[in-house]
Amino acid sequence: MTRRTALATAGAGVVSLGLAACSPTNGQAPGDNGSGDGVKATKDASGKTSVAASSIPVGGSIIVQTGSQSDPAIALAQPSSGKFVAHTAVCTHQGCIVAAAGAELHCPCHGSKFDAFTGKAIHGPASLPLDEVAVTVSGSSVEFDA
Repeated sequence: MTRRTALATAGAGVVSLGLAACSPTNGQAPGDNGSGDGVKATKDASGKTSVAASSIPVGGSIIVQTGSQSDPAIALAQPSSGKFVAHTAVCTHQGCIVAAAGAELHCPCHGSKFDAFTGKAIHGPASLPLDEVAVTVSGSSVEFDA
């Protein structure tokens, strides 16, 4: 093997590792938030998704898997008793699914952090906020379109 061939092979390996590190899922299966707190929601015939309000801690957040892998994961939070907010759970940096961490949402891929109540990026590399999702409370359920 010539020096040129060895350097070309090594360079290709470094590029491959770099691309793998920046992939949207960073080794996670699509829809896997890596946090273990994912809540399975139910979807009705009209397309509304609902989750029990009691599963969302006051002052905290959860990640809701909305069904199939093609459906987005949603971050639901309850900033104060009876007030619910939701945002997409897809990091605005590289598209990884964030994990709930109390009043914050953490991206396991590159370390971005978001405010779970506002969706605002509070620690980079992500700089854009998470998209807001409209929610309604119906009885003991929190509903949203997803």
